[in-house]
Amino acid sequence: MIVSDSTTANVSGARDLMVFRGEKYWPTPEDVIREVHQQGLSVRIPRNNVPEGMVRGLSRIALAHIKAVMTMERGTDDELRAAFADLHDPDVDTVLARTYEHAPSRWLEMPDTESRRAIFERFGVKVSPGIFAFCYWTGCTYYLKPGEDERPRDLAEKAVQAVRGINAETGEILLPVATESEEEE
Repeated sequence: MIVSDSTTANVSGARDLMVFRGEKYWPTPEDVIREVHQQGLSVRIPRNNVPEGMVRGLSRIALAHIKAVMTMERGTDDELRAAFADLHDPDVDTVLARTYEHAPSRWLEMPDTESRRAIFERFGVKVSPGIFAFCYWTGCTYYLKPGEDERPRDLAEKAVQAVRGINAETGEILLPVATESEEEE
């Protein structure tokens, strides 16, 4: 995940952010959309990089992905669909039957076969980076560490809310997991 260094003010004067979701964990933009529907959008922001000027309900977070935009040099979406349907491949048929909010993801989720590559070549299909969705910012949270009773002062000044992770089934407090950079320190 990459949070863009540049923020811009929207028409309300609130700051907006752009977040890239990486292909390693989210192969297609539809994978991001599925996750957001399931558990909401969560972005880990380094403590020293909490953005200024964010306004709850007005600031937007634009979601970007390396494969968000698809172009075809030849043909139409219906012709592309027909070319895949003509393969009579059960795995392809499964993808064709799914519902997609991000239409280009359908073609990205086709099995990576010689047939797919040939169809993409015939239609001149290309994918490129871009923004594929946005949501409104609802706030930032800081997970309290064991022994902490309140958020650090610098985060309180930025209106970051303190929370303690708790296992919903057991009531057990969840301990934070150190990142690679924290382990190196």
